Amino acid sequence: MTTCKPLILLEETAFYITQCQHCQRIGLIYNNLVLGFKHEEFIGLCQTIDSVHFDQSSVLLPDGQPYLIIKTGHPDIQLSLSKTEYTRFQAGLQQALHRMNLHQLLRLQSN
Repeated sequence: MTTCKPLILLEETAFYITQCQHCQRIGLIYNNLVLGFKHEEFIGLCQTIDSVHFDQSSVLLPDGQPYLIIKTGHPDIQLSLSKTEYTRFQAGLQQALHRMNLHQLLRLQSN
């Protein structure tokens, strides 16, 4: 039996972020990509995504459209986001981070 107790931090169409209340790991599902993070790794991802300027950091892919290429933590796997996808991804990460911080404050107050 698993001790994982996921708390939903974000639930949108094809975009979910959860945090295990036992081990504190973060799960991120974006379209068909599934990633897991330690708490500090997720914070780092949020900070990195929040500091990126799409127009300055994007590259043209073979379809002629600009995409932001994001490292996933695995050297052979990157995430490519169009400007619309990047905006949605950034907003979702920030929303999840705010909810995670709120739950942490509530947990501290209840102790």
